[in-house]
Amino acid sequence: MAGGTSYVGYLNYIVILFLATGVFTLWVDIAHYNKDKGMNKERKVALFSGWMNVVLGVLMLIGSWLYKRYIW
Repeated sequence: MAGGTSYVGYLNYIVILFLATGVFTLWVDIAHYNKDKGMNKERKVALFSGWMNVVLGVLMLIGSWLYKRYIW
């Protein structure tokens, strides 16, 4: 494909994985770290990682929609 564009068909799976792992991290890990008060640094990293996954999943979902709507 010399000058054309192509669409990655696995993007929907990546979005679902980002969202699922982010929600799972926020739900399970944060509940665990809230019980153990001595792991404050690990709790902050889990919060950052979980929210980063959720945000990346949402941004990829919006980007995919924009790409399909206006470019493809």
